[in-house]
Amino acid sequence: MRWVDRHGIEMDDEPEGFVSLRQGKRVMVLRHGRNGRRGCRYLGTDDRCTIYKSRPLGCRIFPFDPTFRKDGTLRRLQLIQATDCKYELDGKNDVGEMQALHKRYEVATESYQDKIADWNKAQAKRKRSGKKPETARRFLEFLGLS
Repeated sequence: MRWVDRHGIEMDDEPEGFVSLRQGKRVMVLRHGRNGRRGCRYLGTDDRCTIYKSRPLGCRIFPFDPTFRKDGTLRRLQLIQATDCKYELDGKNDVGEMQALHKRYEVATESYQDKIADWNKAQAKRKRSGKKPETARRFLEFLGLS
């Protein structure tokens, strides 16, 4: 995991993802690269995922960005252009499974963003009282991750 400022990531349409920290507003992202390699740190030397069964929800949906109607039917399916994925058009992409994963992802994202909002309110209160915002380590403790 690493912290990126607003100049290091394209998230203008997602300001609720930024955490107020002592060093400024940052977003937490999965660290890429390992042992001098580019790409996901969990890719093995054979370019296969080494944590496949426990990979994050975002990876389970990747490389798709689905949009569903209120009735649950697929409205639009876009491919994320971040990288090539040899499985993107293999015909084995179940819409029902994609919808379930997308819903889980939305719920998890909303929950995380609610926690960020609570944290950011507390940091704004600290600033108003003349204190510095807290550190990234304290944020991880706040989330229960350290």
